[in-house]
Amino acid sequence: MTRSDKKIVSSATPADSGNGHWTRLRPIIDSLADGIVIVDRGGQIRFANPAAARLFNRAATDLIGTPFGTPVVAGETTEMEIVQRGGGDVVHAELRVVDTDWEGDPVELVSLREITDRKRAEERARQLACEREARLEAEASSQAKSDFLAIMSHELRTPLNAILGYSELMELGISGDLTDSMRKQVGRIRVSAKHLLSLVNDILDLAKVEAGRLSVATVPSSVSEAVTSALTQIQPQAFAKNIDVALQSGLETLPSYVGDDERVRQILVNLLSNAVKSTAHGGKIGVDAALSESPGKARLQPRRSYVCIRIIDNGTGIPAEKLDAIFEPFVQAESGPTRSQEGSGLGLTIGRRLARAMGGDLTVVSEVGKGSTFSLWLAADVRVNSEHSSPGDNPDSAGQPSSSMKTIVNDNVEHQVRGLSEVANRVLAQLEPIVARIVGRIRSDPGIRMASSLRTSQIADHISTLIADMLSSLALIEEASGKPSQMLADAVEIQRLVSERHGTQRAKLGWTEVEMRREFMIIRDEVAQLVRQAVPPGGDLPVSTAVTALGRFVDQAEYVGVRSLERELGQ
Repeated sequence: MTRSDKKIVSSATPADSGNGHWTRLRPIIDSLADGIVIVDRGGQIRFANPAAARLFNRAATDLIGTPFGTPVVAGETTEMEIVQRGGGDVVHAELRVVDTDWEGDPVELVSLREITDRKRAEERARQLACEREARLEAEASSQAKSDFLAIMSHELRTPLNAILGYSELMELGISGDLTDSMRKQVGRIRVSAKHLLSLVNDILDLAKVEAGRLSVATVPSSVSEAVTSALTQIQPQAFAKNIDVALQSGLETLPSYVGDDERVRQILVNLLSNAVKSTAHGGKIGVDAALSESPGKARLQPRRSYVCIRIIDNGTGIPAEKLDAIFEPFVQAESGPTRSQEGSGLGLTIGRRLARAMGGDLTVVSEVGKGSTFSLWLAADVRVNSEHSSPGDNPDSAGQPSSSMKTIVNDNVEHQVRGLSEVANRVLAQLEPIVARIVGRIRSDPGIRMASSLRTSQIADHISTLIADMLSSLALIEEASGKPSQMLADAVEIQRLVSERHGTQRAKLGWTEVEMRREFMIIRDEVAQLVRQAVPPGGDLPVSTAVTALGRFVDQAEYVGVRSLERELGQ
């Protein structure tokens, strides 16, 4: 029998207590750690040892003659709460009762053992069990939500890719000539489908991050290549708003960062796209990077070197109270039904989580009306040395592009790109043998197991078209004097479409991501060799400019193709 709800508040009424024949046992009883109380048949305390006095927080003589406060039955073991006099603290005690005699009178001997620590441990264990159960329920709910988002995202992407693909084919005139009105409507379908597909991809990435299923690579990668690749993708947006994009010179001298190059480009494209959206027509955007050991507000490991890539705009800025909130899912700096910018509010959330998954961080400093500076921190592949300077005293400071930057579209660009058309034509003349060499290398490469059993037409699928359009894009760059143009934007779109189809086809043939990356490595190597040979010696065109320009297109094709392969394999 257990009664844990009894509370004792003792009031002192002194009474004499004789020892009788217990005199010989008194020293032993007084030294016991357990409290000993003698209670007569009337419920009055006849004796209490020092341990019992400590339990009640009263003198033993004060307890004698006072009511014990609860019935006691011989052979009973129960628990009770004792409210101590003075501080009002509550202690728990376990009671054991036996019958005995005291000076000739029948009494109960009550043994009191304090179990307060045990009761607190049991209560804590119950709380932990409840918390564990609640956590498991929350995790199960979160997992179910993530699984639902992942499944639904895949189901949505299939018809969206079909809508996007067929609309692009119609725009290219595959199904016949279109009137201007029809082309305009098809264009709207394509733009809407791309926007919706982007939202679905963001939701899927967020679901993967929250479910812990999104893996990132940690390999050394080029800062210059990541930045220039991202700039290539947002140039049409900036050109449409007449926004001047300035890029710091000397990025190629920076050490590599350690991370996932595809995910870094994804973050940079999102940051640049946001900068374009928030910057007014005719505004400015700056991009710079440097080594730094001063992380500022970034959540980074101390005494490590980081590459800090900054995106600086002179746009609307972000209110101080929203600087933290914008990194939460579905939150935007501008809210409400009248907001001027579209988007899901997931880009920055995914960007920060991806950056932190790679051991870096994503931070922001902004002032309303003056602009924002987003800083992407990535672990550097080498230690910081004095040869590299930071982009300013504070890498997170908002402001305009520094004087060390050079505008992408400037007076010197025309001179730098002169000769690209000649190089493109020379390489195009050797297109057939180029593709043959690429096919041969792919078939014999031990890292591409699937290729040895495929027909030549299956291996060469899309490669010829892709390379031809890339080389044509080189000519378009010189034709536009290095400036963004609609024809170049269209060429990039065609390359993206071909790359997507190529990735889908490779997935259907059973290729893996590693095998597809090996394929693009071979393509990049073969074409780069021919470009180097095609650059006239002693001319205005630097070999590095031609190779880098073509390399950007190959990088973008690889990125799109791999993403398409992943989507197809996921479905």
